[in-house]
Amino acid sequence: MHILVPVFFKAPLGGLHSHVYAQAKAIIREGWRCTILCKPGPFAQQCRDSGIEIIEDDFSDLSKSIAEISESFKFDLIHAHPFASREIGQGIAKNLNIPILLTVHGKYTDTLVDDCDEFSRIYCVSLGVRDHLVKNGIKSLHKIFVYPNAVNTEVFYAGHESRLDRLKEVECFIDNNMIKGCRIIIFSCRMGIDKKFILNCVKDAWIYQARYKIDSWRWIVAGDGPGKADLELAANELNEYLGHKCITFLGWQSEDKLSALYQSADLVVAPGRSALDCLASNRPVIAIGSQGYIGAIDEGNWYKGSYSNFGGVGEKDYISGELFQDINSIIYDDEKLDSIGKFGRKRVLDSHDQKYWDVWLLDQYREIMALYDEARSLPCELLEEYSVPDT
Repeated sequence: MHILVPVFFKAPLGGLHSHVYAQAKAIIREGWRCTILCKPGPFAQQCRDSGIEIIEDDFSDLSKSIAEISESFKFDLIHAHPFASREIGQGIAKNLNIPILLTVHGKYTDTLVDDCDEFSRIYCVSLGVRDHLVKNGIKSLHKIFVYPNAVNTEVFYAGHESRLDRLKEVECFIDNNMIKGCRIIIFSCRMGIDKKFILNCVKDAWIYQARYKIDSWRWIVAGDGPGKADLELAANELNEYLGHKCITFLGWQSEDKLSALYQSADLVVAPGRSALDCLASNRPVIAIGSQGYIGAIDEGNWYKGSYSNFGGVGEKDYISGELFQDINSIIYDDEKLDSIGKFGRKRVLDSHDQKYWDVWLLDQYREIMALYDEARSLPCELLEEYSVPDT
C-alpha cells in the first residue's frame, strides 16, 4: 500500500509535525510506502533522514500541484491534514479515484460543513475537537473518530528517581550556589502567533513571580517562533528585577533532548502533545493550550485535559495570577509532585501509548481499503451508485 500524507504548516516544527512523523513511521514499519507532501525545510529533511519519501511543495498553486502529482504518482490512499493540504489531497483523490481521510487537530471546521461526505473517515485528536465539529453542523457522524495524539514511550520515559540526579541534566543552566535550593520549571511550546494565549499566561506568571520576589524558580524555555522575542523581553524584565538569570531560552530541541529536559524538571508547563510527552516522562504538568487553561493534570483534571487536547479546545478562560498560584501550590511539595507525575505516566500508558494507536490506525487503513476494493468489484450498474468516500 502507498499512502500520501499531505500536510500544510506555517511553523517549521511543532506538534503537528510530530503527529505526522509518528504516523509516517508507523506506515513504514508495516512495510508499506508513505510519501509526505509538505513545504521544504527542517521537517522535510528530518523525514528524509528517517527514510520517509517526500514531495516538496510551496502550496502556492494548488491546481498545478494537484495536476502534476496526480500525473506523476500512484497512491492507494490519502490521509490529509487541514486547509491547503486537505485541498490538495481532495484534488488528487478525485483524479485517482481513491479514498481520502482527514485529521482535524483543533477548534476549526475547515470546509467540512460543505464537503464532509468526501472523506471516508474524519479523525479528531480529542473528544472536544469531535464535539466542536458536531456542534458546528458537521454531518456523517458515523465517520468521525477520535484518534488522539500519542507518545513514543521509548523516547519519553520515567528516568531518574533522585531529584539531585535529575538536576544534573540542567545544572549547566543554573548558578552552582543555587542548584540545591532552586525549583526547575520547564516551559515547552511552539511560539507561533496562534499560541499568544499560552505565552500571555506565562508572562502573567512571571509578573507575579517578580511581585513576590521569588528567585528560586528557574525557568528553562524550549521552543521557538514569532512570539519568542516578546517572551524574551518579559524574561529579561524578570531577570533584571530579581538580579538573577531566572529564565533561560534553549530554542528548538530534539525529542531526545526534550526527554532529558522533562525528566530534570520539578514541574512542566506545556500545551497539547508536549503535555503528553511530559506526563509520559513521569513529571507533573500544568497544561495550557491555545484555546484554554487547564491547570495541573491530576486525578481531578485528567479528563478535562484529555477532552480538550490539553487546552486545544476551550474558551480562553483565565484569571490573572492563576498559573502563578497553581505553580506555587505544588512546586515545594515533593511528595505531591511525585504523585502527580506517576499518575500522569500511568494515564499516558493506559490511553495515549503510540504503539497502541499505530496498530489502530493501520487497521483503519486496512478496513478502508477492503471496503474500497469490495465496492470496485461491484457490477457496473451498482458501482455507479457507489461513492468512494462512503467506505
